[in-house]
Amino acid sequence: MTTLRGAIRSYGAAVRRIEREEQKQAREAAKRFKVQQKLQEIEDVRQAVIDWEYYVNMIQSVHKNCTDSIDWSKIKSTPRPKKPALESIHENLAKDKLGYYKPTFFDKLFGSTERKIYLLKEEIEEAIIIDQKEYDSAKKEYLAELNNWEELQKISDGIKNKKHAAYLEALEYFNPFSDVEELGAQLNFNFEGNLIDIELKVNNEEVVPNYELKQTSTGKLSKKNMPKGKFNELYQDHICSLAIRVAREVFAYLPIEKARVNAMSSMLNTITGHMEDQPILSVIFIPETIGNLNLELIDPSDSMRNFIHNMKFNKTNGFSVVPIVEF
Repeated sequence: MTTLRGAIRSYGAAVRRIEREEQKQAREAAKRFKVQQKLQEIEDVRQAVIDWEYYVNMIQSVHKNCTDSIDWSKIKSTPRPKKPALESIHENLAKDKLGYYKPTFFDKLFGSTERKIYLLKEEIEEAIIIDQKEYDSAKKEYLAELNNWEELQKISDGIKNKKHAAYLEALEYFNPFSDVEELGAQLNFNFEGNLIDIELKVNNEEVVPNYELKQTSTGKLSKKNMPKGKFNELYQDHICSLAIRVAREVFAYLPIEKARVNAMSSMLNTITGHMEDQPILSVIFIPETIGNLNLELIDPSDSMRNFIHNMKFNKTNGFSVVPIVEF
């Protein structure tokens, strides 16, 4: 992320640049899990178990992390960045130093007056260079902030006028799904009036560990296959958690009334005999309903009952293909 000091003063830029610690930790946990999967031997048993437990909890809790709602009117009212001026602060100080210089008795005795005056004049030249460098740096920062400000002004105008192109630009600009994408999910958006249709292509079950890690009483690592039923339930919670999170982010950024999330997974099409992306969860979210949930305590899968949805699941076989719910 860019770290322009000037841009941080802008509300919109601040939203974009202040990364939620939870999202950062989620990405790091996903990376550690990928590394852990490839290791033949694990040296730090205790840390491996901690990482595994954190990751398993994280993939069921993606819905808990979300950007605060964006105030587009506040972004619109953000003043235009002020163009910097070339200041001669260092030059003036150096000139003052030369102006105040008075040869001492020893300067006159040893004939060093001219030498000192020469050096003071050199300091002025160096100070002019420093002032110019500081101005060039400020100007570069200003131009970047101006570009950022103009982009946000354009997006906020589009949001106000309910332009679907601006909706996409807002999501692309702020990129609130970086940690979701780290888990292998891919997103596509389509708009119709104040409704949004989101295709959430989920990573196949590789995102969920098929093993359990524990530290034995003797300090050794115990690695066992995760029971199929537990694996399937964990995967179900993960998919439902992702769906809630995606809807929450969309509602935080856009003036949308309803969001339909269709979780797509590679499933066997029994008609063609081929693996194809097909819906395993289709749910319509309403912001007011999500806002009334205690997201810290809900079971992601159970919470689907609060919304119009299609989901067919059992512990033995996992998800089945379902039809997409109608708006």
